[in-house]
Amino acid sequence: MIVREGTAYTLIDQESSHGTFLNAERVQRMALKPGDVIQLGSLQGPRLRFQLQPSSEEGDSASQSAVTQLLKSFSGFAPPDGDHLPATHEIEKLNWLLSAARQLNAGGAITDILATLLQLTLQLTGTERGFVFLSQEGEMRLAQGLTAHGEIVEEDSTVSRRAMHRAIESKLKFSVSDTQADESVVEWPSVLMNKIRNIYCIPLRSRISASGPSQLLGLLYLDSQIGPGYLTEVDHQLLDTIATEAAALVENALLAEAEHKARLAREELAIAARIHRGLMSIAMPVISYAAIQAKTVPCHAIGGDFYDAVALNDCVCVTIADVSGKGVPAAIVAATLQGIIHTQLLAGQSLPEIAAQVNVFLCTRNIGKYATMVMLKLFPDGRVEYVNCGHIPPLSILGEEVRRLEEGNMIVGLIEGANYNSAQDLLRPGERLLLVTDAVTEAESSSGEAFGDSGLRSVAHYQDIEEILDHVAKFCAPNPAQDDCTLVEIRYRGAGDAPGARVE
Repeated sequence: MIVREGTAYTLIDQESSHGTFLNAERVQRMALKPGDVIQLGSLQGPRLRFQLQPSSEEGDSASQSAVTQLLKSFSGFAPPDGDHLPATHEIEKLNWLLSAARQLNAGGAITDILATLLQLTLQLTGTERGFVFLSQEGEMRLAQGLTAHGEIVEEDSTVSRRAMHRAIESKLKFSVSDTQADESVVEWPSVLMNKIRNIYCIPLRSRISASGPSQLLGLLYLDSQIGPGYLTEVDHQLLDTIATEAAALVENALLAEAEHKARLAREELAIAARIHRGLMSIAMPVISYAAIQAKTVPCHAIGGDFYDAVALNDCVCVTIADVSGKGVPAAIVAATLQGIIHTQLLAGQSLPEIAAQVNVFLCTRNIGKYATMVMLKLFPDGRVEYVNCGHIPPLSILGEEVRRLEEGNMIVGLIEGANYNSAQDLLRPGERLLLVTDAVTEAESSSGEAFGDSGLRSVAHYQDIEEILDHVAKFCAPNPAQDDCTLVEIRYRGAGDAPGARVE
């Protein structure tokens, strides 16, 4: 607000959300000098220049109130030549603007801001109805509509889309006070069919920033059928000012809404990650003839790798798998597959049958996911039965000897009728099986060199999988992991007192 103190004038900000600016600086209270530039709510809003004009005739000053002189000192609000508005009308305009700014700033949620914007502009223009459209996914979608009586109204075919396109294309306000007097508009089908007499269409744009030009946030649309609507220059400037103020508030509200949604998404992801870790936290069976250790490290909060181990009466079953993709979609499929495989192993299904069922499940669900995996059974006498579905072949390590279990099958989830067969191997006491996902072999150094099979062989003799993970991480440094990484090691001790197992 502006108050007169003796012969001087002072600009006072009444705790507005977006501030009052004097000469491009946000102020709370400041004395005004001739030539000062005032902007309300945004540095992109209309500029009001303060310039006192001393009267040359004493009679003139006596006949005009101090408020009238103040209003006429603003070039942005000066009435056109020959238009002598009463002082009360002029102060009403300024009071209306300040009141409108306060009402807009009082709105917190975007729906409140839009409702206030419509109420204010309908009051100012005297139009019958108004709509606010917001830009969503490249389209202008109705956010709110009101009549002059405050009734909610939905968009219909009577809205002039042509006027909206004009405003969007020109990036400026499109207004027609009397369509019947405007030859460029009078023949528009929407105007003729719906008898629209006046239209005001104003783009709502974001603020210009160092990162780039302003973006189209939405559009304010007002129209009437009752007759022409003649707005003064002051009215047009008020309308532009309110639209600019509203655009700034809409932008802030949209940013706040986006941040709120992002925060909720982060919270939900944290919950999902906790649940996923619980599902993936496998209690390794403790058996007399073998020792098993495993670890998975997702590159995001949750990932698509998993491992499992199940002790049966005559053997121990181990699975490692890598679902295509990363993040939440891969994690959902991974958790599902883990449950299917675990249940089927407990039910006594053979490894080829389980692979076939997993393949049919993925192929018939139309989810666009596939997986590589290795399932194996280790028996007390060292026999190994395994099914490799397009996965990195397991390594067998004994002393300096490193060999691959080469037999393989089709990836699960690509061809519904694929057949799967198991292969056999025999472990010697002290021999280890190392199973990894492709995040290990496909890890890249900062120079683009792949870790590869040779890198995996070079670390195969490490006795702890943590050592292998540390070595791979150092190889990639300083680059972050690009994929989920999982390792499983099975150390065969010998028949001993087998069978018999317990889980800890």
